[in-house]
Amino acid sequence: MFSQVNSEPICGTITTGKDLKLFEELKPVFKKYQSNFLSSKSTNSKSNSIAKNYIPIKAHIIRTSNGKGGIDEYELNEAINDLNNTFSGAFLEFFLCNDLNYIDNNNFYNFKSSDEKSLVEANNVPNVINIYFTNHIVNSSDEDICGYTYNKPNYDVIIIQNECATNNSSLAHEVGHFLSLIHTHGADNTCLTKELVNGNNCSSEGDQICDTPADPKLTNKNVNNFCRYIGTETDANGDSFLPDTSNIMSYSMKGCRSHFSDQQLARMYAYYMSTKNYLTCGDSSGVADSYEPVSSDDLDFKIYPNPISGDVVYAKPMNTTETFSYKISNLIGQTFSSGTLTNQPINVGYLASGTYLMTISNNHSKIIKRIIK
Repeated sequence: MFSQVNSEPICGTITTGKDLKLFEELKPVFKKYQSNFLSSKSTNSKSNSIAKNYIPIKAHIIRTSNGKGGIDEYELNEAINDLNNTFSGAFLEFFLCNDLNYIDNNNFYNFKSSDEKSLVEANNVPNVINIYFTNHIVNSSDEDICGYTYNKPNYDVIIIQNECATNNSSLAHEVGHFLSLIHTHGADNTCLTKELVNGNNCSSEGDQICDTPADPKLTNKNVNNFCRYIGTETDANGDSFLPDTSNIMSYSMKGCRSHFSDQQLARMYAYYMSTKNYLTCGDSSGVADSYEPVSSDDLDFKIYPNPISGDVVYAKPMNTTETFSYKISNLIGQTFSSGTLTNQPINVGYLASGTYLMTISNNHSKIIKRIIK
């Protein structure tokens, strides 16, 4: 049996035969969205641009029964910010929906995957990505894992260790799985990939994406401290592997992983548009928000300067006389200011340096725009 050791907690997501069958069935649907995506990425024409999609996350923070521990709000804020930086090329942006849910229960603080049903049934919110942040996770084989998720219709759950959520790559890795990506070494962790180095079977083997090189399964044994591949594995043709050690979906060391390929970005966009576009921020009862987010390009809204260089920011609708309200909040939903937009600047001198969300809305539309101070 092909086996390699990695001292870091592994990803617990399993890409099943049923998942692979689903992805195969969706390929004709993916093709349309991927074509539009890649065309938009290759041109600066506004007529070909794609509107950004805003994806709601419900954050469930698991603590001990006496309320100790748990990821803190600053760390959560930074984790979402890092996630958005990584996904900025996919026309997808994540935001925290409504209040944080604190779960004070020792039974879940050091989490066993066998307890998932009782955790999820008591806490899940419909139509959002439910992310459960916990201290430690073991799978059914008692292996330490960073996190895991599924590709089940209408089952929108990610469970992740706090330390992995803040290492700048593991949360993006699990969200990548949630949006249909396969490990770059393929769906099977126990044998050498059948994907050929020359790329002849890249669409059917490995991760089934052709701009990610064939990967023999990366570990700390074949990737050195400079993130260079030092392995000697060869494929069925005898060709030496040349994997990408910085790809988010690889098993490379967590600190090496930094990016998705263009075709991975296109695949996630296509999966969201075809399969997960029902995600919307409603209240805890699951009643959907009555607004439909649209892009600032659609409304022709101007927010400047951004990043903010002084103590004020302007937000102005172009070519419309409609009245809009605004709200400035951080990534965990705390509101710092709100009001009605006028021609006057909005004072933000009191805000600390960081990333914020400006929500602009009226009776029939809403946009959410990230601003940086």
